[in-house]
Amino acid sequence: MNEKKRNQILLILFLGVLMGALDIAIVAPALPTMQRYFSVGDRALTWTFTIYVLFNLIGTPLMAKLSDRYGRRSIYLLDVALFGLGSLLVALTPSHLFGVLLFGRALQGFGAGGIFPVASAVIGDTFPPEKRGSALGLIGAVFGLAFLVGPLLGGVILTLATWQVLFLINLPIAIVVMILGFWILPTQR
Repeated sequence: MNEKKRNQILLILFLGVLMGALDIAIVAPALPTMQRYFSVGDRALTWTFTIYVLFNLIGTPLMAKLSDRYGRRSIYLLDVALFGLGSLLVALTPSHLFGVLLFGRALQGFGAGGIFPVASAVIGDTFPPEKRGSALGLIGAVFGLAFLVGPLLGGVILTLATWQVLFLINLPIAIVVMILGFWILPTQR
């Protein structure tokens, strides 16, 4: 595989991991607005984070194993699709159905849980040993970037739009990642 193809793969993986990592931190500035919208207390509101992280942890080993069995590309695309579907569900949740928001966050977390390990596996499969460290470092650095930029980006978006937009912006990114991933990610198991 040539350098150009590996860089294209890395870009797709980077975007997917950034999307999943960013959604942990970008929500923080919206919590007071979401709390008022859903009329829930502090304890219920903490589930917005907790359920995402819980299902992220559940999705990680399961999706990693499934990618070994069914191929990296198909499971990576499934993870991005689940994340996008969860994002859409969260954004469209009516104010009286906080449980639906939590279900959407669980779906997001489950999908995001598979994005990082499958991306790491794709790097292990497609990059030569001397390039793997830098590629994995770049993918890992996405989390640091997401936690620095997420709250700032969330605050800026909230000054211009509603909290639902924080989740709707995931949809075009997920679609782009899925289209590019379908054409560029390797298919071998």
